[in-house]
Amino acid sequence: MMIRFHTLLVLGHLMALSLGLGAALLADWVVLRKLTSGIVSPRAARQLIDLSHAVTAGLVLIWVTGALLMADSAWDAPASITNQKLWAKLVIVAILTLNALLLHGLVLPRVVSRVGQPLFETSFGGLSLISTWFGAVSAVSWTSAAYLGLARELNGHANLMPILGSYLIAVVLTWVAAVILSHLMRYRRLRPGSRDSARDLRDCLMAAQTSGQATGNLS
Repeated sequence: MMIRFHTLLVLGHLMALSLGLGAALLADWVVLRKLTSGIVSPRAARQLIDLSHAVTAGLVLIWVTGALLMADSAWDAPASITNQKLWAKLVIVAILTLNALLLHGLVLPRVVSRVGQPLFETSFGGLSLISTWFGAVSAVSWTSAAYLGLARELNGHANLMPILGSYLIAVVLTWVAAVILSHLMRYRRLRPGSRDSARDLRDCLMAAQTSGQATGNLS
């Protein structure tokens, strides 16, 4: 029994989606749970950087396998290139790629520079809101790309603009939810005598002892 090249491409594409989606969601959780509301420890900063590398690898594989899948499908069935669902996925992955570049250029350097300190002083500051927006775009984009890749029932029945409109609404709602959640987590951490407040104090003391060495290693 021979395995079709198309099947191998689909497998590789799904693996790339799984890698990127899992790493992106975990990175968003790290930001919300360990960075946005508390002290940035060297371990948390390194973890976020490692996850960003996994997201980058997933993106590269998605573009490579996706391009090969489009070429293979167009060769067998030229009409498939007009599939509106396909173009919606391309737009979303392009947004995802731009978002990843901005995350690497703006958020990661901020994380490294804030080891031993809170990442943001307030949950509603400009930098905090922007970083949370990046996270919302990342989470919704990866999830949407995975869904569009699997939803065969949309082939020939979905139009580009309604898909992108639903995508934009999902990003905004996710962003609002993330901002509210990060504020609630910050309030919980800062309550006197809370377990999270004590953990932050411990992390701050540990980070202060190792910040010089950790910053050198991360740079």
